[in-house]
Amino acid sequence: MKAVQLNAYGAPGPDTVALVDVPADTPGPGQVAVAVHLAPINPSDLLLIAGRYGYRPPLPAILGAEGVGHIVAVGDGVDTDRVGEQVVVRPTLVDATWRQHLVIAADDAIAVEGDATQLSMLGINPMTAWAMLFGIVDLEPGSWVIQTGASSATAGMVRALAVRAGLRVLDVARRPESVATLSESGATVVADGSDVARAARDVLAGERAALIVDAVGGETTAALAGCLGVGGSVVGYSSRGGKPVGVGIADLVFRGLSVHGFWLRNWQASQSPETIARRYRDLAALVADGTLHSPVEAIHPLDDVAVALEHAVRRDRRGKILLAPNGTPS
Repeated sequence: MKAVQLNAYGAPGPDTVALVDVPADTPGPGQVAVAVHLAPINPSDLLLIAGRYGYRPPLPAILGAEGVGHIVAVGDGVDTDRVGEQVVVRPTLVDATWRQHLVIAADDAIAVEGDATQLSMLGINPMTAWAMLFGIVDLEPGSWVIQTGASSATAGMVRALAVRAGLRVLDVARRPESVATLSESGATVVADGSDVARAARDVLAGERAALIVDAVGGETTAALAGCLGVGGSVVGYSSRGGKPVGVGIADLVFRGLSVHGFWLRNWQASQSPETIARRYRDLAALVADGTLHSPVEAIHPLDDVAVALEHAVRRDRRGKILLAPNGTPS
């Protein structure tokens, strides 16, 4: 069985990542075997390869955090009717998906219907977006949500889910082309410039935001925190420049702002398997009706993983890069 293996931490390349042959496992009690159809390359995968992620597996280690496939075998105690089900693999960081087959707990293979390409990206970004919006703080309909890093795939999910729930979203983007693209799509957006807080306040027109979903950190987030109302929250899930998430002491003390870090792995650990499965099925339905959609730029067979990784790190790409472990779907 072919799999993509991390042999050393560093920049993606032949010295760190290799295509290898590994034995195929047989499902034990309570487990299923899944043939993986599609698995995305996410920014978190690139951070893990570089050794800069919150999880550093002992090496060598198979890579890949999420994906979609179908069940090809079940172990004792699992209904044999599940063979043939299309499933998403719940992201655990332990169950690696850049491989042709994997064996996982039956509860972590969540049956879903719909387009495999979009469902391959269901595991991380849609659930992250949902949990940051609704799993940490309570938002009233009509509340303003500010989000930084607004051109990312996760930001697109946050925007779609927020609008569907009757929230108002103010996007903050860095690059002029991102501002233009978002504005043309109908988003309310301001540029991350020299006075982003003033630009945001002009849009808010005297109102206060309830939540900042932050992927940038640093001075931008500290400035935008002044746009939050009393008791407002910052939920940080990334920092593109590696800068800390800062909130001024006056905002922290006198207006009771709070700062939360978000990592999907930690959040899911606090949820029951039944709750997680139900939420994924709800999100899959939103994929099916077009509410949630991620552009895909290319699908590469597993044999071309080196090319796929080079493609994934390009700043000019306009969509996700997917791997097809069992051959590119027709």
